[in-house]
Amino acid sequence: MCPKNLKLSLLAAAVTVATGQAHSAAFQLAEQNTTGLGRAYAGEGAIGDNASVLGRNPAAMTLFDSAALSAGAIYVNPEVDVEGKGTTAATGQGSGLPTQSEDIAGDALVPFFYYIQPINDQWTTGFGAFTNYGLSTSYQDNHYAGTVAGMTSLKTLNLNPNIAFKANNHLSLGAGVNAVYADAELVRHLGIASALIPGTVPTTEAARLEGDDWGYGWNIGLLVEADEHNRWGLSYRSGVDIKFSGEFTGLTSAQQRVPANLDVTLPAMAEFSGFHRLNPDWALHYGLLWTEWSSFKELKAVGSTGQELFQKDEQFKNSWRVSAAATHRLDERWTLRGGVAYDRSPVREAFRSISIPDSNRVWYSLGSTYSYNQQLSFDASFAFLNGKKVDVKEDNFEFISGGDAYLFGLQMNYRF
Repeated sequence: MCPKNLKLSLLAAAVTVATGQAHSAAFQLAEQNTTGLGRAYAGEGAIGDNASVLGRNPAAMTLFDSAALSAGAIYVNPEVDVEGKGTTAATGQGSGLPTQSEDIAGDALVPFFYYIQPINDQWTTGFGAFTNYGLSTSYQDNHYAGTVAGMTSLKTLNLNPNIAFKANNHLSLGAGVNAVYADAELVRHLGIASALIPGTVPTTEAARLEGDDWGYGWNIGLLVEADEHNRWGLSYRSGVDIKFSGEFTGLTSAQQRVPANLDVTLPAMAEFSGFHRLNPDWALHYGLLWTEWSSFKELKAVGSTGQELFQKDEQFKNSWRVSAAATHRLDERWTLRGGVAYDRSPVREAFRSISIPDSNRVWYSLGSTYSYNQQLSFDASFAFLNGKKVDVKEDNFEFISGGDAYLFGLQMNYRF
């Protein structure tokens, strides 16, 4: 691999930091609350069992006649393995370098906070702090494919104030603004490419990229109530442009830190939700989430003077997530729930990378709520995500990637 191509490969991976697979399709995170985790996030925009509903549909805030607060976190334990194959893997094994990596996706704690405050019988305000996107993957420093492996990290925070209006007994409308902070970091090493560059070893750091930015968007929603037992929600969250401004260090820049800009769009999404209470003890939920991944057509990096450093077609396709669940009220204290979901990957096979070893996945979820009294309750949930194994071809490297994830959540809810 010549130095010029090496630089292009590193820049491609650098942009990929904002598009790595987490626990939903591509780099999307679904973990905005623990209650919904227990039902595989089915019907999220229409249920309104606690304040976390504002993260999925602001119009559903009108379901509350008093102030409400929800806060908690979800612990994510992914188990993703990547194994090299083909002639490049044989070359790596011949050099004594590792070609297989286990648990490349690091454990993560995903926190969230929500507060709803009714103003009067028609108007309600609310605020949420949560995340829709995130990534953390790490390979060995001496991995044979170091130019495409390495450490990749993306952290985001969405600050989301909302307002809702209850037009009548059957229709509510809501809207909000989103201020999204994103912080990204990437480190790459030479691996077997060190054989082409005198004076280097496989663990030589080939590139380091760091950057952060704020992006802004908006969201709207509506809630239709046939009666108190049957309602539907429809919500839309706009795309958010993130313009990473940071520094790039690489061999081709003689280890000098130079300014670099990477523009990434966090895609828009729309969600349809349904809620039906069959009797005082049983309820059914369903949902359909659409994400506009087709807006992610290319990766492009430019220098501080405007020169194009890298351009790569991605051509993602729009994706869907479908879910269904049931809730059972066991007694005055305990409520049980369970759900399933199918999450379709937007990544086309020809464009996969080991920074985005994305594949279709199935969710299996269970959860419960314990009501301490009429004001205070606690949620606990568990979900198992079953991911499909996929083949990945990136540069001259070939891999097999696959794995599952285990999610555990706790949440506290209080109605004032």
